[in-house]
Amino acid sequence: MSEQKTIQQGSVKELWLLSYPLIITMGAQVVMQFVDRMFLAWHSHEALAACVPGGILAMTFGSLFVGTAGYTGVFISQYQARKKYASVTISLWQGVWLALISSCLLASLTPVGNALIRFFNHGVQVVPLEIKYFTILNLFSGFAILGNVLASFFSGRGETKIPMWVALCGNIINVILDYGLIFGKWGLPEMGIVGAAWATVIGGISMVILFTLLLIYRPICKKYKIGKLVGFYQPVFLRLLRFGVPNGFGFLMDVVSFTLFTFMVGHIDVISLQASNIIMSMQPVVFMVILGLGTGIQILVSKYQGLRRTDLSVSVVKSACKLGYTYAGLVALLYFCFPQFFVGLFITPGSTDAALITAKALPLIKLVSFFVLGDATYLIFGESIRGAGDTRFYMFVMLFCAWGLLIPGTWLLVYKMHASIFTVWSWLTFYAWLTAVFMLVRFLRGKWKKILVTGN
Repeated sequence: MSEQKTIQQGSVKELWLLSYPLIITMGAQVVMQFVDRMFLAWHSHEALAACVPGGILAMTFGSLFVGTAGYTGVFISQYQARKKYASVTISLWQGVWLALISSCLLASLTPVGNALIRFFNHGVQVVPLEIKYFTILNLFSGFAILGNVLASFFSGRGETKIPMWVALCGNIINVILDYGLIFGKWGLPEMGIVGAAWATVIGGISMVILFTLLLIYRPICKKYKIGKLVGFYQPVFLRLLRFGVPNGFGFLMDVVSFTLFTFMVGHIDVISLQASNIIMSMQPVVFMVILGLGTGIQILVSKYQGLRRTDLSVSVVKSACKLGYTYAGLVALLYFCFPQFFVGLFITPGSTDAALITAKALPLIKLVSFFVLGDATYLIFGESIRGAGDTRFYMFVMLFCAWGLLIPGTWLLVYKMHASIFTVWSWLTFYAWLTAVFMLVRFLRGKWKKILVTGN
């Protein structure tokens, strides 16, 4: 008998065995972003100042489609739990078609993004770099969405190690090309921030190719009839939109709030922007890893909801709290006790304005110690209710918190009150904790238990 049958359902062990490949995947993504921004910081402070807003803007444009198409994994998880293999494949193809449509729409929005960059005007040296970085990422962002959908076929079925290995391969390609294209090594042209963008795109394309090769591998292709069930299936597609669009819209609001926050911070001064970007580069150390755990939570909750076992869904969340808070608490402690070490990773000794940037960044990283705990709470309980299909609540919460609080509050602090960067980040921390409380209360009220994502 397999080891899986000896594991208690909803236990820490079950969640860990499913989630650790996803955590490694997200951790590798964090390392890739960290190295990418570190290389750019070594190349020039202007490149570092440009890559975070430009990258976040590209992520913002794609977030609605990522959140919508990525919800394919919940459908796959529920159909797999009930052994409806044809429905698994049909769900996969609807996500693929949505990803292809999304790529065309996103490419057409590139001039809008360039106009936004010029509107916020982060400086004559930074704006051209932001435009170049954003343009390349946005034109090819469809590959990231498609890769996310293809990965959901494996992760939704519990085979989370496959997306892990594919992501590691893609990230290694990305990091190698980063160094070569940013600094002009190994006979490659020195392209600076443009090279960093192309390295990211090529890494994403390589992952799509690897996933495609795995899907056409004969045993999988035969069992799930990958080639025979190609087509547009309106009932499944519309049901994916019904739950996926609110999920994507909520994700969009979350990302938009951070995007506008980043751009408005740039209005304070260049030193504050660079200090804020350093902190933004460290915050994913918690966010992306807990997001990996959150994906595992979503898979298991959707699985047990598909089997109508809400008691096991609750057990999964309890297990997630044990794992999530242990990790987030440790990182928060390290940030608070050793801020000089982490900030120093992004500062070139003896460089211009190094002392000024460090002085502004050190108090911020201590504040982030509290931010990451709220972020962990938001992700644990938010992913739980989204995995159960409660995506409309998530959408409304993010709409209220982003447009009702974070964005107008940050605008008031920056443009009217001329507040310090520490005050502005304090407001962001309050926002993180408020969304966390909303998700926690919603989970405890239990309305998610009655939602049917894939029907009877």
